[in-house]
Amino acid sequence: MIIEENTVCYTSEIGHNNFLYPTTNKVMVKENCEVSSPAWLGGGNKIPIKILKSKLIPLNIAENTTKNTSPPTKNDYTIVWIEKQNLRNTKEI
Repeated sequence: MIIEENTVCYTSEIGHNNFLYPTTNKVMVKENCEVSSPAWLGGGNKIPIKILKSKLIPLNIAENTTKNTSPPTKNDYTIVWIEKQNLRNTKEI
């Protein structure tokens, strides 16, 4: 799936049973890019996506947003969450 530029996403944090959960910290996709969505249950009104850290810009400065966008790990993948209502900002490939 392709996620479009300027889509707002939420970073992840480790929670109960070491599962990833969405936070309130926001990042934005800085250019159209290919992402994948893990087949996970839950997340409420958000779905997880796997994206390159180098494709994200922090919208608020917090430890969680900077570690998900900063070197030396910017070419690694991370899991962020998008609201289901924003799925219109994605395209199937």
